[in-house]
Amino acid sequence: MASMLKLLPVCLLLMATAAAPAAELEGGAFRVHYREGDEDVAQWSLDVLQEAAAEFAPRLPLGDAPVDVHIAHTMDEFRELTPGRNVYVSGVARSWRGMIIVKGPQLRLPGEDYAGTLRHELVHVLLYRNAGIGRLPQWLNEGLAMMLANELRWQASLTVGRMFLTRRIIEYKDLGRAFNAPSGPEEFSDVYAQSLSMTEFLRDRVGEDALWRIVLATREMSFGDALRTYAGMSPLDFWDAYSRSLWGLALIGSLVSGSLFTPAAVLFLIVYWKRRGQFKRGMARLEAQEARERAEAAEAPAVLSWDDVAEDPDAWKGEEGEEEEEER
Repeated sequence: MASMLKLLPVCLLLMATAAAPAAELEGGAFRVHYREGDEDVAQWSLDVLQEAAAEFAPRLPLGDAPVDVHIAHTMDEFRELTPGRNVYVSGVARSWRGMIIVKGPQLRLPGEDYAGTLRHELVHVLLYRNAGIGRLPQWLNEGLAMMLANELRWQASLTVGRMFLTRRIIEYKDLGRAFNAPSGPEEFSDVYAQSLSMTEFLRDRVGEDALWRIVLATREMSFGDALRTYAGMSPLDFWDAYSRSLWGLALIGSLVSGSLFTPAAVLFLIVYWKRRGQFKRGMARLEAQEARERAEAAEAPAVLSWDDVAEDPDAWKGEEGEEEEEER
């Protein structure tokens, strides 16, 4: 037992050495850590990050603090660098530490966007440095990262359209859970696609400048307050508007995929369109009723205060009451 304890520091040192990067490449604020033999990947990564930082600088300046980028050469190394993280991710940003960890290109499936992952994780660091992280909802944080990284733009729209047709849309209150504890790879993919779709809808609804005013204002106020201040809507208003827009994505997705004319899709769209019409008619009735109530309230006699009654006990009778009392 004593001999094993003596060997423990040696084993820990060997493990630390095995996990340590073999080299480092610096450029501006970026320090890229990589394994021997990955020099080309390291240079490519540095070029991508420097170009992205310059592109994002007008709205999200990088600042002078360094950003450490770790390129994992093996899955074991990636797991060691990202303990407890979801197994489906290709990159992780520890924004408060200015750290980005990505799987090397050799660990990815053919066609995966390595440069897009670097841009995506950089956006998380930039959002933390410019807007903080506590008040920005995770769906918007991820949606902005995907939007600026040019990731899955058309694929996300088609995915959300299919999600709508198959009733897989994730409710607003469940988005955080879907990010942090997805039920499986399908929901993990769905929540990212929906987040990008929601972010693009918000941008199209309020405009590019207002979107960034909302994002940057979360350094000083809650997301709900920022949305009310710069877009004139609450998070619930936004979710209702987004939900009503989904039939359009479903229609586009169905036309592109050829699934529009399947019986299930046709039936679902018919039911949705009928319910949407019922909802609009119900809202119109409520608005008309409120207008009538406002008109009736304007014509109604003023409500007496306690002071009025205390000064004149007969004030409640009004002019007609006074005439009746005189007749008696």
